[in-house]
Amino acid sequence: MTAIKICALGSVNLDMIIQTKTLPRAGETIAQGRFESLPGGKGANVALAAQRLGAQVELRAAIGNDDYAAQALRFLKEGGVDLSALVTIEHSHTGLAFINVADDGENQIAVASGANDAFKPAQISPIHADGIITQFEIPLETIQAAIDGFEGFVAINASPVVEGLEKLLPHASLIIVNEGEYEAYQSALQGYEGQLAITLGSKGAKLLKAGKIIAEAAPPKVDVVDTTGAGDSFAAALTTALMEGQTPQQALEFACTVGALTTTKLGTQAATPYRADVDKALGATL
Repeated sequence: MTAIKICALGSVNLDMIIQTKTLPRAGETIAQGRFESLPGGKGANVALAAQRLGAQVELRAAIGNDDYAAQALRFLKEGGVDLSALVTIEHSHTGLAFINVADDGENQIAVASGANDAFKPAQISPIHADGIITQFEIPLETIQAAIDGFEGFVAINASPVVEGLEKLLPHASLIIVNEGEYEAYQSALQGYEGQLAITLGSKGAKLLKAGKIIAEAAPPKVDVVDTTGAGDSFAAALTTALMEGQTPQQALEFACTVGALTTTKLGTQAATPYRADVDKALGATL
């Protein structure tokens, strides 16, 4: 089967991760943490996840002219993601995320967007792909410029919550949200007739079409280390599976498995599973 071509449109970050026994409360300092820096950013996370799952992926994103960029792009380069269309913003830093992960896998994240916020519509050239996956860590007007007139599959992981989702709905083949995002977007999603995936954490996910549930799935049991990148890998997996022609039920089970496997390792891109690992896990649950 010929690999599908996906354009991942979104952010690039370098994740600064500190692991501590518990998450700090306001004003609290927790010592004896363990530090690691790893590539991240929702656009980059989705790009590598889709590539590892068998798609041919191009990343459209912006980086700063700094040392952080090389570190942030390391896994993408090693993984074979097409980076030829990356934009360098001279007077912005590469996006940075400061992540605190507790021993139970829960996390807190603060982001300094840098070049991601400076990624403007004028820097978007025509996209030649079978589909686009995007998220809201870059300006909505840049996303609008990319999907206007695009005739392929458009998946929107509507995270983090922003105003203006309704402007993108006419172009969307698939919207992906978690429970909190779904509640926040209730009014914006009124009348949306496309596919809508709602992730439910450890309970799995459900997929709706025109407001009616067409698939439900639960993830396999795993030992959770870090939940940080699960949502991004889920989005990449569901989009890839649906574009491959899997049924809604198969695609949702596939995505839930990918999301669960991502939580078994520290980091986002570093934890993203390969297709062979996912197929093995799915086979073990049959």
